[in-house]
Amino acid sequence: MAGPWSYAQAIVVARAIKSRLLKGEEIREMALSKDLNEALLALRESQYRGVGEAKSLTQIFSSVWGSYFRIVRYMVRVAPGEALNAVLAVEREEDLRDLLIIMQRVASNRPVEETLPSSFYDGTLTYQVLRDPELLTSPHKIVEALQKTWAAPYLETSLNIMREVKEGLPIVWAIPLVTTRLYSDAIKDLRGAKKSGLERLLCPHIEAKILSSLTMAKELGVQTRILEIAWGNIRACNVSLKTVREIYERETEIASLAEELRGILRNVKFEGKTLKDIKTTSSRNSKLAMKARALEAMSGYPYNPAFLIASLILLKLEVNNILLILSSKEYKLKPDEILDELILEA
Repeated sequence: MAGPWSYAQAIVVARAIKSRLLKGEEIREMALSKDLNEALLALRESQYRGVGEAKSLTQIFSSVWGSYFRIVRYMVRVAPGEALNAVLAVEREEDLRDLLIIMQRVASNRPVEETLPSSFYDGTLTYQVLRDPELLTSPHKIVEALQKTWAAPYLETSLNIMREVKEGLPIVWAIPLVTTRLYSDAIKDLRGAKKSGLERLLCPHIEAKILSSLTMAKELGVQTRILEIAWGNIRACNVSLKTVREIYERETEIASLAEELRGILRNVKFEGKTLKDIKTTSSRNSKLAMKARALEAMSGYPYNPAFLIASLILLKLEVNNILLILSSKEYKLKPDEILDELILEA
């Protein structure tokens, strides 16, 4: 069990991250700016200062995501042992998601995009894979090349799913579940208030991902046994595979499946009866809930993993807001449309 002294440096970093976040009014002003160049002016004195030198939207994404990964990597360096796996889960979530997207595209002979978030930072596995053309010829080669890395068990699971599903059936439905396992693995070794505090913070995110996977799987007609492969050993937020399996097998329609899942996914709210509406509302509401819980966690006792992860959640939500605004300005969306999509406190 880590003592308070082991958190000292990480707490300083977490507070620094929060203090350097843009204020809500600054984000709103960016959304209301007349064009991309004016929106970029708001970042001149921020922790994303390098974005001012970008000449294209791709370079903007590279600069902002690069800043994000460097900040998270610094937290990895100073985090105490008991919080390290949770910090690593935050760092690795984008990387793992992007690797699975690459595997899916390679398997279906589709072009691989080099604008995935983790492709912009040279410390990620995605960055390495994209720079080896030979790996982009087969998902098996990607898994083989990364078999001695932290990603190996998750990629192997995805490869097993590819072998099991009908030819041509995408595995996009499995990506949220497989990435959820990062957080489940990070939480499992904690005990008491530190575990419950971290779960409270992460459960809106975890449950939204579970809901997304189950509803997409139902839409695609994925068999229960294949769903179980993706689930693996997830143990978080009091959601059990047994209960999920029973509901998934019993309900034949997406709307009824989602409605039944309300009873066990209590940390995420959603509306609608279509897959699109359920995914859109659950994703937005989970982010709003996480932001509120992150702010709450950072106003309390700091010597626990949740305090550190809360700062990274706030950072990630800000990055998403910034990139949404900048890309929307590039494509001439109206300010009101942009504001409706931002994750801002009430």
